[in-house]
Amino acid sequence: MGSHETLGQRIRALRQYEGMTQAELAQAVGLSRSAIAHWETDRDGRVREYLPRLSELFNVPVEVFLNGMASQDTAVELTIDEIDLLKLYRSLDVGERLSVQRSIVRLQARRKKG
Repeated sequence: MGSHETLGQRIRALRQYEGMTQAELAQAVGLSRSAIAHWETDRDGRVREYLPRLSELFNVPVEVFLNGMASQDTAVELTIDEIDLLKLYRSLDVGERLSVQRSIVRLQARRKKG
Protein backbone atom coordinates (compact mmCIF):
# COMPACT_ATOMS: atom_id res chain seq x y z
CA MET A 1 0.00 0.00 0.00
CA GLY A 2 1.47 3.27 -0.99
CA SER A 3 1.55 6.49 0.93
CA HIS A 4 -0.90 8.17 -1.47
CA GLU A 5 -3.90 6.27 -0.06
CA THR A 6 -5.84 7.67 2.86
CA LEU A 7 -6.27 5.88 6.15
CA GLY A 8 -9.88 5.17 5.22
CA GLN A 9 -8.88 3.64 1.89
CA ARG A 10 -6.36 1.39 3.65
CA ILE A 11 -8.99 0.21 6.14
CA ARG A 12 -11.49 -0.50 3.34
CA ALA A 13 -8.88 -2.37 1.28
CA LEU A 14 -7.82 -4.57 4.20
CA ARG A 15 -11.46 -5.25 5.13
CA GLN A 16 -12.27 -6.25 1.56
CA TYR A 17 -9.10 -8.33 1.30
CA GLU A 18 -10.25 -10.27 4.37
CA GLY A 19 -13.68 -10.71 2.76
CA MET A 20 -15.44 -8.82 5.53
CA THR A 21 -18.46 -6.56 5.24
CA GLN A 22 -18.63 -3.25 7.07
CA ALA A 23 -21.13 -4.85 9.44
CA GLU A 24 -18.75 -7.73 10.22
CA LEU A 25 -15.88 -5.35 10.90
CA ALA A 26 -18.15 -3.22 13.06
CA GLN A 27 -19.12 -6.25 15.13
CA ALA A 28 -15.47 -7.30 15.48
CA VAL A 29 -14.48 -3.91 16.93
CA GLY A 30 -17.73 -3.23 18.81
CA LEU A 31 -19.03 -0.32 16.76
CA SER A 32 -21.85 0.40 14.32
CA ARG A 33 -21.64 -0.22 10.59
CA SER A 34 -22.05 3.51 10.01
CA ALA A 35 -18.96 4.16 12.16
CA ILE A 36 -16.96 1.91 9.82
CA ALA A 37 -18.42 3.74 6.81
CA HIS A 38 -17.28 7.02 8.37
CA TRP A 39 -13.78 5.59 8.87
CA GLU A 40 -13.58 4.40 5.28
CA THR A 41 -14.61 7.80 3.94
CA ASP A 42 -12.19 9.63 6.26
CA ARG A 43 -14.98 11.38 8.18
CA ASP A 44 -14.10 10.15 11.67
CA GLY A 45 -10.89 11.18 13.41
CA ARG A 46 -11.45 8.74 16.28
CA VAL A 47 -10.35 5.81 14.14
CA ARG A 48 -6.78 6.16 15.44
CA GLU A 49 -7.74 4.85 18.86
CA TYR A 50 -8.86 1.62 17.15
CA LEU A 51 -5.69 1.09 15.12
CA PRO A 52 -4.16 -1.41 17.57
CA ARG A 53 -7.34 -3.53 17.38
CA LEU A 54 -7.48 -3.25 13.58
CA SER A 55 -3.79 -4.16 13.40
CA GLU A 56 -4.49 -7.30 15.41
CA LEU A 57 -7.62 -8.14 13.45
CA PHE A 58 -5.96 -7.81 10.03
CA ASN A 59 -2.61 -9.16 11.22
CA VAL A 60 -0.61 -6.17 9.96
CA PRO A 61 1.60 -3.67 11.80
CA VAL A 62 -0.05 -0.39 12.86
CA GLU A 63 2.33 1.48 10.58
CA VAL A 64 0.54 -0.05 7.58
CA PHE A 65 -2.47 2.10 8.50
CA LEU A 66 -0.35 5.20 9.09
CA ASN A 67 2.23 4.98 6.27
CA GLY A 68 0.69 2.49 3.89
CA MET A 69 3.56 0.07 4.35
CA ALA A 70 5.61 -1.63 7.00
CA SER A 71 9.29 -1.02 6.89
CA GLN A 72 11.91 -3.58 7.66
CA ASP A 73 15.64 -3.17 7.32
CA THR A 74 16.90 -6.10 5.30
CA ALA A 75 19.67 -6.57 2.84
CA VAL A 76 18.38 -8.39 -0.22
CA GLU A 77 19.94 -8.96 -3.60
CA LEU A 78 17.43 -8.52 -6.43
CA THR A 79 17.58 -9.51 -10.06
CA ILE A 80 16.71 -6.99 -12.78
CA ASP A 81 13.32 -8.71 -13.21
CA GLU A 82 12.61 -8.45 -9.49
CA ILE A 83 13.52 -4.75 -9.48
CA ASP A 84 11.20 -4.16 -12.45
CA LEU A 85 8.37 -6.04 -10.73
CA LEU A 86 8.89 -4.11 -7.52
CA LYS A 87 8.74 -0.78 -9.37
CA LEU A 88 5.52 -1.83 -11.10
CA TYR A 89 4.02 -3.07 -7.81
CA ARG A 90 4.84 0.18 -6.04
CA SER A 91 3.08 2.17 -8.75
CA LEU A 92 -0.23 0.38 -8.06
CA ASP A 93 -2.92 1.67 -5.73
CA VAL A 94 -3.93 -0.29 -2.65
CA GLY A 95 -6.74 -2.23 -4.33
CA GLU A 96 -4.55 -3.21 -7.25
CA ARG A 97 -1.79 -4.37 -4.90
CA LEU A 98 -4.21 -6.58 -2.99
CA SER A 99 -5.49 -8.00 -6.27
CA VAL A 100 -1.93 -8.86 -7.33
CA GLN A 101 -1.29 -10.52 -3.98
CA ARG A 102 -4.46 -12.63 -4.29
CA SER A 103 -3.48 -13.65 -7.82
CA ILE A 104 -0.07 -14.83 -6.63
CA VAL A 105 -1.66 -16.83 -3.80
CA ARG A 106 -4.02 -18.51 -6.32
CA LEU A 107 -1.10 -19.32 -8.65
CA GLN A 108 0.84 -20.88 -5.78
CA ALA A 109 -2.18 -22.94 -4.74
CA ARG A 110 -2.62 -24.23 -8.32
CA ARG A 111 1.06 -25.14 -8.49
CA LYS A 112 0.78 -27.18 -5.28
CA LYS A 113 -2.24 -29.08 -6.63
CA GLY A 114 -0.74 -29.80 -10.02
